[in-house]
Amino acid sequence: MLRHVRLLVFDLDYLVFDCAAMRLQALRQSLLSFADVIPHNVRIPDAADIEDGYRARGRAWTGELQVGLRADQLGELGRQLEINEQRLVAAGMGSPYPGMEALLSRLQREGLTLHLGADASREHLLSVSDKHRLDRHFEAMFCAGEFGTGQLWDMFEESMHRAGVHSSETVALGTRPEYFRAAHSLDVMTIGCGWGIRQQGGLAEAILQCGQVERAWTAVSRMDAHASGCLEQ
Repeated sequence: MLRHVRLLVFDLDYLVFDCAAMRLQALRQSLLSFADVIPHNVRIPDAADIEDGYRARGRAWTGELQVGLRADQLGELGRQLEINEQRLVAAGMGSPYPGMEALLSRLQREGLTLHLGADASREHLLSVSDKHRLDRHFEAMFCAGEFGTGQLWDMFEESMHRAGVHSSETVALGTRPEYFRAAHSLDVMTIGCGWGIRQQGGLAEAILQCGQVERAWTAVSRMDAHASGCLEQ
């Protein structure tokens, strides 16, 4: 039984939900509408490029795509991508990472409150949740951009308020430096999770790193011990 940690806030993509192949397919489908205006010498982004874009820009990653499109065309591309992602998720493309269901079930049995704090649109979050019944595990689901100034820390504040916990009782699990920075700005502890990403250098900004789903419970326990040590000082 943990002594201090009561709330875990999980990011969605590349941590709970394996979206890499789905997102690549959605991008390729969306780019077909712009085939006549994209220069022939442009290299179409691959799954690694998409991951890099998400890690750097979060939900706004399409706005920085270097595919020869104007800003308004990139905006339309982002809207089409969202539609195609929802269709592919509904068709069964993408899934929670192996071992994730078992991890979430164990965390619930330990009495922890689990929230999804996704750097994603509400539409994407709901499509994934509905398809894979994530509401069985997560008591609340939040999206960046929905609260206050639209920043990640607003989402974390709302999550803690909803759960009725203090920052010292909260751990954010993510893959992105910006996610960790927002959590740290509120004195929320962080675990950098590397099982779904290729480039793991950004995980160094988290307090603790975890490379395998099967070791996540140990990482959470270590965060609880870390919290205990901080509170006793």
